[in-house]
Amino acid sequence: MTFEEKQSLQAAAKEIASILYKNTSPEALKTFEGIEKIVRSLPP
Repeated sequence: MTFEEKQSLQAAAKEIASILYKNTSPEALKTFEGIEKIVRSLPP
């Protein structure tokens, strides 16, 4: 993976995290289990 690809991947991950944070209840973000349930509920 090139440096540019790594930077792009990091930026995309931050954007995804931001969207999930805005659309997830604070209670679900308190545990890894809650976060996993949210991520697994996303469409492929």
